Amino acid sequence: MKTVYKLKTDEIIRLIKAQELKNYWVAEVAGVHKTTLRRWLTGSINTVREVHLQSLARVLTTEPMAIADPVFKPLF
Repeated sequence: MKTVYKLKTDEIIRLIKAQELKNYWVAEVAGVHKTTLRRWLTGSINTVREVHLQSLARVLTTEPMAIADPVFKPLF
């Protein structure tokens, strides 16, 4: 089984606003395209791999589990 993470979009949006960050900057520093970040924030994409979760948490200066919950998906 592979672990992916379901994003807590409300918490991510709250952190971005609280820190007065720009979405394009968050995306760039996290290493994802700005469209990907927008899709995460709107719920269009609601799961991420651990590598992206770690990057996003680092940018937002928070723990990964504060912005996502683990979800297990079968490998096929």
